[in-house]
Amino acid sequence: MAIAIAPPVVTPVPTGVPKTGFMIESMVTATAHNLPLILRGEEPNELPSWNALCLADFGDRGAAFLAMPQNPPRNVNWSGEGKWVHWAKLAFEWYFMRKIKKGVSEPVYEKMIMKMMKINKLDT
Repeated sequence: MAIAIAPPVVTPVPTGVPKTGFMIESMVTATAHNLPLILRGEEPNELPSWNALCLADFGDRGAAFLAMPQNPPRNVNWSGEGKWVHWAKLAFEWYFMRKIKKGVSEPVYEKMIMKMMKINKLDT
């Protein structure tokens, strides 16, 4: 579940489905929740949302997108570009490194903001 996603269509050249960091976090979260169940011999019951959220920095500009879920049919499709993405990516990188150095992978306020935006890691 956390390694490969089958492509939505078969192509002459084998392709994979691209993944964003948020999508990978979604798959790892589902795995972490399911692992204790599997070890107890129970069926796993958590599924990743496969929502994709990305800030791509291209020097002094960038592109951002949100796709929920990544593969069609989607409930949400949004994209934007410009200098603001570059600054948002720099801010995110600072924030991410700070929270990892502190040993906190997902602070309460981060969970609350993502919940307010209806961006979930697990498919509920």
